[in-house]
Amino acid sequence: MAGRPPVVVTGAHRSGTSLVVDLLAALGVFFGHRLDPNRESYFFLRRNEWVLRRAGGAWDHPLPARAFLADGRFAAGTLGLLAGDVGSTQFSEFSGKLAFLATAGTRGDQRPWGWKDPRSAFTFELWRRIFPQARLLVIHRNGVDAAHSLHVREAARWADGRAVEDALRMRPLRRRLRETWRRNERLEGYFFSTRCLSLVESFRLWEEYAGQSQDVLESYEGPRLCVRYEDLLSAPAARLAEIAAFCGAEASPAAIEQAAAHVRPSRALAFLQDERLRGFYREVRGSSCMRRLGYADLER
Repeated sequence: MAGRPPVVVTGAHRSGTSLVVDLLAALGVFFGHRLDPNRESYFFLRRNEWVLRRAGGAWDHPLPARAFLADGRFAAGTLGLLAGDVGSTQFSEFSGKLAFLATAGTRGDQRPWGWKDPRSAFTFELWRRIFPQARLLVIHRNGVDAAHSLHVREAARWADGRAVEDALRMRPLRRRLRETWRRNERLEGYFFSTRCLSLVESFRLWEEYAGQSQDVLESYEGPRLCVRYEDLLSAPAARLAEIAAFCGAEASPAAIEQAAAHVRPSRALAFLQDERLRGFYREVRGSSCMRRLGYADLER
């Protein structure tokens, strides 16, 4: 692939990846022409979810992707399909049509660019082969805060009667196919996760994503950087300057200070303000993932 290698931002859901993308976008890093509400490029999000579903999983059940991509036959076939999409006009969904025509998308562009998607922790082996020397940026957040945020989000969706009705309603197949063709969308949309209606299961999902992200980080031999959400909030300007330099963003100290001013330090270790969540933390603090990532003694 020609052009500058991308920055792949990943980590568990609700771990601060959206915040990092917002800060980097303010400093000139391009994360896609069409983004969903979570700042994820539709182009890469769809393909990552497709890989997970092809493996028999989904965003909230990602582990089947491990065995699927460990099989050389499945990995090779999937890699070929993804590379074909990147090398085709479909990539204009990420770059924008005008940019695609002018520079063959970001494939021939020298500006800093990349995408953010927690699913990339499970598909990174494919993307790094399409984009050699991709820059891997992993964001970690303590499991209780990340799990609680995910649980609250999914519970709110469940409480919304309209969302439940939309999820359970089966429209005629002909109509769904017609809408899929017209909007260039998936046949079925993403609905809320029943798994994450449980705080315990939300935490287990955090373990799966955080553990996989760390595995990829430790095994990758290319450019890589790990950032703890809590560290970013405690020293936003210093950490943002490090992240921007890693991504190749040429930002002035004033621009970094201006972007960092939007960070809310009070969000760090928010669970300590809730006695129920502190009790949950004491139950899970000894998990292997919490110990591995240095989150076993946060009450100190």
